[in-house]
Amino acid sequence: MTVRKKKSSPSKITLPALCLLILLLALPLSVLYLTRQKEQKRVSEIRGQLEQLGELVTVTQLYRSVFYTREKKNFIQDKSILFTAEFIVQAGVDLSEGFDLSVKGGQARLILPPGRIFLVDADDTSFRQILIKEKFSSINTGDFLPLVSEEADSIEEQAVNQGLPAAAEDKAVILMKGILRAAGVDNIQVVFRERAGI
Repeated sequence: MTVRKKKSSPSKITLPALCLLILLLALPLSVLYLTRQKEQKRVSEIRGQLEQLGELVTVTQLYRSVFYTREKKNFIQDKSILFTAEFIVQAGVDLSEGFDLSVKGGQARLILPPGRIFLVDADDTSFRQILIKEKFSSINTGDFLPLVSEEADSIEEQAVNQGLPAAAEDKAVILMKGILRAAGVDNIQVVFRERAGI
C-alpha cells in the first residue's frame, strides 16, 4: 500500500477574510480623513470669526492739551484765547490687512499685521475755555481750529513714541488667544509681521 502525500496548496483568502482586511485598512484612513475634514472646518470657522473683526480697536487713551493763541492786528484790535481740549486716541490691529493662521491638532500659529493708530480725534464736548480776551475783534473757530489740527498730528506722534501700537498688540494677543482657546486650541503662538520680520 502506497501512501500518497497531499500536495500543499497555497492558502486561499476567503471572501469574509478579505472584507475584514479591507475594513481594517479603511477604518484608520476614514478616521484620518474625517479628522482632517473636521480640522479644516474648524480652521475655516476661526478664520471667518477673525475676518469679521476687521479693525480691532484694543486700546483707547485720552490726551489733554492746553492751547493759547493771540492775534493783535493793531493797537486797538486784540484777541486771545486760552483753552483745553481732550483727544481720543484709538489703536489696534487691522485684520482686514490680512493674517495667516495655521492650526495642527491643538497647536496654532497666528501672524497678524502690526499694531497701529486708528484714530486721533478732538472731543468737541471737551473744549474748556479758560481765558478769552476780545478787544474790538471777536474770536471764531478759524482762530483756534488750525491749532487743534496741528496738535492731533503731534499727539499721534507722541502716542507712537509712548508705545501705544505695541500696547495694542499686547491686548490683541490676549483677545486672539481667547478666541482660539474657545475654539479648542490650547498651544497658541501669536506674532506680528513687523516683529517677526515677515
